[in-house]
Amino acid sequence: MEGQLQVEAHGFGICLRTPVLPGESPVSAADRLVLAEDQRRRALHNAWLRGERLAQTAPPPRLSGARVDLQPEPEAGPAAMEPAA
Repeated sequence: MEGQLQVEAHGFGICLRTPVLPGESPVSAADRLVLAEDQRRRALHNAWLRGERLAQTAPPPRLSGARVDLQPEPEAGPAAMEPAA
């Protein structure tokens, strides 16, 4: 592919490719490919776990200068409590 020898791996609905570097065997290239993908997935999983822990322990930061304008709801009087005829 593209004038180079490449190693290709299929699994779990994805296809990964890497070129075989000069002086490298196809088996070594496959090992390098699998190791790099494993490290990438492990890093993504650990980042997700850190994000989950952070969301559980820290309250959301205060927004300086922000304000909320709420319209007061009309109070329910005795007429509102009676069923309609």
